[in-house]
Amino acid sequence: MEIDWWTLAIQTVNFLVVVWLLSRFLDRPVQRMIAAREAADRAAAEDAEGKADEAERLRADYERKLAAFDEQMDSRETELHEGMQREREQTLSDASQEAERLRAAAQAEIEETRSRALTALRDEIVALARDLAETALSDAPADPLACLQAELARQEEADLARMRRDLSSGGGLTLVTVMALSEDMRERMCAALGAALGDVPALSFELDPGILGGLRLRLPHGELDASVAGRLEAAARAMAGGDDDA
Repeated sequence: MEIDWWTLAIQTVNFLVVVWLLSRFLDRPVQRMIAAREAADRAAAEDAEGKADEAERLRADYERKLAAFDEQMDSRETELHEGMQREREQTLSDASQEAERLRAAAQAEIEETRSRALTALRDEIVALARDLAETALSDAPADPLACLQAELARQEEADLARMRRDLSSGGGLTLVTVMALSEDMRERMCAALGAALGDVPALSFELDPGILGGLRLRLPHGELDASVAGRLEAAARAMAGGDDDA
């Protein structure tokens, strides 16, 4: 195989010319395009990095605002709870004061009612005592002899007979009065007793201001009470018995 050196030389020259042309007219634009592309990539990377930084800043800002919001909500919740507690304490205080006021008013009303009741009771007791005294005094003659005669006259015959039997069993009579009696009055008393009871044994006399008026006749085994004190006690028992029945 022969080599055509002219053809080879021409082809080599053509190749070199093509390489020079490519280097002249194609390599530089390609280099510029590559440089531009690299610049664009660097710009995109820087932009992406900037956006990433911005996103990180926004995220941090969001987290800061979220933390501030949570803190604000916690603060408001605390204030709300404190306000509710203060309102509750104030309500309890107001209720306690109102209850104390009502208790004091009720106590005052009770005291006033009690005072009125006591006053009414005292008036009733005074009126009752006056009625008892009037009743007792109206039935008791002022004169001891008249009082004795009236009391003996009120006795049933069976009662007088029982008194005679009592005297016949032995013992004496004692006449109790508020004031000392004259000798004449004593004799008249003995005569009145003898007329009602027959033979009267020795009659003794005794003073007792506690009977208030009238007299008491003490037998050996009994007593004939015609005193004001006795009448008051009998009237009081009668009224008390009437209240119990009511």
